[in-house]
Parts: sequence; C-alpha cells; structure tokens
Amino acid sequence: MAPPRAREHPRHTPSRRGRALALVAATTLLLGFAGSATAGVVVTGKQIKDGTITSADLRDADLQGQDFRDAALTQDDFDTLVIGPSGPKGDQGPQGTPGSAGLVYVIEPMAIPKKATRTWGAKCPAGTRVLSGGGSAATTGIALLTETAPIDDAGTGWWVGIRNETNSSITGYAWALCVAAS
Repeated sequence: MAPPRAREHPRHTPSRRGRALALVAATTLLLGFAGSATAGVVVTGKQIKDGTITSADLRDADLQGQDFRDAALTQDDFDTLVIGPSGPKGDQGPQGTPGSAGLVYVIEPMAIPKKATRTWGAKCPAGTRVLSGGGSAATTGIALLTETAPIDDAGTGWWVGIRNETNSSITGYAWALCVAAS
C-alpha cells in the first residue's frame, strides 16, 4: 500500500494556470534577451580579418562593382563574357590629309621566246613617280622572275627580268604603280 500523501498548504501549491503563466513569462524573457543580444551585435569590416570571407559566405549578387577597388576584377574572374552597354557615339574626327589622287597603273607586255630571258621596264608618265612595281607571266609553265626593282633613283618606272623555262613563247608583264609627283 502506498504511503499517505502529505497535505500541502493551499498557498504554496501552484495552480495549473499559475504554472502556465510562469512558463509563458519565462519563455518571453528568454526570447527577449536572445533577440536583443543578436540584434545588438553589428560586425563591421574593421572587425573582419583580411582573407577570412569567402564566396560561400555571400549570397549571389551581394557584391557590386562599387564594392571593389578600381581594376580589382578582371574578365578572368567571371564565368561568362561580361559586356557592358555601349557608350555614346563620339564626335567625328578632324579631316585627314589628302590621299594620293591620280594613281596610275602602267603595264608593259613583252614576248619572251622559249628558254630565253628578257629584261624591260614599265615607265611612269611625266609628272609621276613610281611607288611600287613587279613582274608576272601568263603561262602554266615555269617562268622565273630574275630581277625586279625601280629603274632608277628618280623613280621613273619599274624594271623586271623574266626567264621563260617553257618550250614555247610566253608573254611577260612589267608593271609600275605611279603617283603624281609633289
């Protein structure tokens, strides 16, 4: 048989309602202290040791360009090509110097017998000087360009030499690109 229960004084026996109120009050106080402790702490950049924050600590798009030193980010820091918006159209530049108007292209053909070499020139018209020149041959066989150079220091034209290695006559061409002398 169980021992008889001791009688408690009615003033010292907590009621169910009283216990519930005490529990709600204790929970409210605990949450109030915890909430104020968390909100009361602000961490600044001066309190963070350099090199301790990693990308895992940040949400996507948390950082913007203004959060970095100039040139701190390069294209290699991004997975995709970053292209910003186009800037406004700039003003038109100043007028350039006049080009070489009056270019003249001179071509002088020459018949070259089989197994022979010929030299000749393409002369620039009066009042012009040679800028460039060369030689060529109309053949499917072998024609050797043996020389190619200005005719003289005055720039009067272009000189070429061509050796025909075929078994038939071919046509060779000396050409000169001339411009008005200034």
